[in-house]
Amino acid sequence: MVNRKRVTIEDVAKQAGVGIATVSRALNNSGGISAKTKARVLQVVAEMGFVPNTSAQSLKIRQTRQIALAVPDIRNAIIPDIAWAVEQAAKQHDYRVVQINTLGNARLELETLREIKKLHVDGLVIMPLAYPKTLENMINHAGIPVSVINYGKTLSRDLKADIVGLARQEGKLVMEHLLQIGRTRIAYAGAPKDKIEERYRAYEQSLRQVDPSLVYFGEDFSFETGRQAANYFYSLKNMPDAIYAVNDMVAIGIVNRFKELGVRVPEDVAVCGIDNNLWTTVTSPQISSVSIMGAEVGRLAAELLLKRIQSPEPLEYERVEFEPRLIVRESSVKPYSRSDS
Repeated sequence: MVNRKRVTIEDVAKQAGVGIATVSRALNNSGGISAKTKARVLQVVAEMGFVPNTSAQSLKIRQTRQIALAVPDIRNAIIPDIAWAVEQAAKQHDYRVVQINTLGNARLELETLREIKKLHVDGLVIMPLAYPKTLENMINHAGIPVSVINYGKTLSRDLKADIVGLARQEGKLVMEHLLQIGRTRIAYAGAPKDKIEERYRAYEQSLRQVDPSLVYFGEDFSFETGRQAANYFYSLKNMPDAIYAVNDMVAIGIVNRFKELGVRVPEDVAVCGIDNNLWTTVTSPQISSVSIMGAEVGRLAAELLLKRIQSPEPLEYERVEFEPRLIVRESSVKPYSRSDS
């Protein structure tokens, strides 16, 4: 009797000139594949006599076709960009997205990972903010695929997750810009110090010495935190000539309150934020910001997660970094000069 080798899904993928995940989509009538490609794959399946593994099919049946997205604060204007991109990527694969708001709280981040199976989702995209010490261990034992949107943290190479983030610290771009335009009394307006502390560290590392009076830590990343920061800096005997805001919502709050107080931006104080959300272009003046590539990062994090969910074989974990970009607008274009005041 001739012992014929069993045709595998890898054989089909190679013959059809596509990836394994594409073959899986064709066999399971999933989205994310063109009609032409699907027809070619199914033709190869028929020609080679490929019989899908029944246990693998049963796993497919148990999938919920839902993924979860855990973000730190839905009030932050950059979050809709990320969420929209994740949702669009999911739709292309006929998946829905369940959104979770962790409030940037360590307990809630851990609780999300601990309870994720109860949500009946096939995978999780998480954007951690607090980063409790046990977070990485819980990701490794989540029981479902996890994709991490990472801004600034140094994560272990042993983390069992795909990671998408930035190639360099976005705060350094802000500080380099403010120093290059001649500002010497640069202030920092941020959220609690334990939240995205890398952005504050970039501030410290860019200065020879930090003046504590020029540092304001608010309660969160909101517009109101920016207004409170503006009030604080305005109360100083010697105001700063530039402010590095932890994010755009804080920067917008600062500019808004300064306008009420009669402080000119950028003539008296230059202001620069981080995120490059839409609202920086509709304020007056328009606000300089660093793009953290939110939509691009969110889209790729979702695509890597879905690729892992749909692959019948284990995949190597991927680490992808985007390059942040400084966008200079009206709030920091004019060099500071005492003669302006």
